[in-house]
Amino acid sequence: MRVVAIDALIHSCRLSLEEFLAALGSAKFCCCSILWTLVIVLTTSVAAQAPQAISALPRPAHLTAEQDHQRTMDLLHIAALRRGPDGDPKSPNSANFDESKVSSYPSLPDPLVLKNGKKVKTAKLWWKKRRPEIVRDFDREIYGLVPKDTPEVNWEVISATEEKIGDVPVITKRLVGHVDNSS
Repeated sequence: MRVVAIDALIHSCRLSLEEFLAALGSAKFCCCSILWTLVIVLTTSVAAQAPQAISALPRPAHLTAEQDHQRTMDLLHIAALRRGPDGDPKSPNSANFDESKVSSYPSLPDPLVLKNGKKVKTAKLWWKKRRPEIVRDFDREIYGLVPKDTPEVNWEVISATEEKIGDVPVITKRLVGHVDNSS
C-alpha cells in the first residue's frame, strides 16, 4: 500500500522512483522539498475536484442592502422595527446624554430586611426566610416564571447513528418535539 502511495506521489511530481530514492538518500535533500511536494500534490488534487464542487452549489443571490434587510426580517418573522433614538434633543425619541437624569444608585431592596419590614438578625432567619424571598424575586424578575398550564412536549427519535468522535464511540440521535397547544 505504501509503495503504491509513494509511486503515485512520485508520478504526480514527474520523478522516477530511482530519482526520488537518490534524492532521498542524498545529503542535499531536505524536509522542505518533501513539504513542497505534498503541497503541490494536494493543490493539484484539490484544483481538479474544485469545478465539480462549485457546480453543485446553488448560485449566490445578488441582493441590494434593502432586499437583504427585508429578507432577513421575513426569515425572522419581524413585521417592523421600533424607532431608534432621534438626534433632535426636542424629539420624544431623543437619546439621553444628560447624566444628571440617571440615578447613580438604583433603589435595590436591602438584603437584610424581610419583605414584612423585620430585620434579619440570625443566620437561621436568613436561610429560612430572606434568602428564599430573594431567590423568588430573582426567579420572577430575571429568569421569568414558567406558566402553570405549560403544554407537554412529546419527544420522538427521528434517527440514531453510531459513530466515533476521536476514539470515543457515540450514538447521535436527532429528536423532534411535538407540543400539544390545544388548551
